[in-house]
Amino acid sequence: MNQGASFVVDTYRARQIGLLGQWQPNGANVKCYAIRATSEALDPAVLDAAAARVAAEPPPAGSLGFVILHRGEEAVWLLLHWWLPGGMLAERLWSASLGEPGAFQPVDRPSMACVWELVPIAFERDAYVRTMMNGGRDRDYLACVMPDGSY
Repeated sequence: MNQGASFVVDTYRARQIGLLGQWQPNGANVKCYAIRATSEALDPAVLDAAAARVAAEPPPAGSLGFVILHRGEEAVWLLLHWWLPGGMLAERLWSASLGEPGAFQPVDRPSMACVWELVPIAFERDAYVRTMMNGGRDRDYLACVMPDGSY
């Protein structure tokens, strides 16, 4: 950490995380999770815009992975992850303002994920190790989904 930098550490409050289903952009197979900072339902138009963004910049055909659509307090975040050989995880990251929640734009790095997004990322890491890295098949990985709940 930069010696001169200071930042506010927020108080952790659990958020609802749930499976939205599976998408097949460009012949890839990705599980899609939603995270919500409030009890407000996810707008179907935002979900459609997220699916369109992923379809416009999909992972390679045949890939396995997952998507996280996170309606946070400051923005709507869209994370696309897919597995590469050797257990590597690739990512694309977009965000949209709460005022225009479907207008996803690429995120200028070094951002990767927040503490809530790390929950399904950790689950998916463990699912990949249990299945694909231990003799499982694509269907085994895709069947292994994080339970809906408050995390």
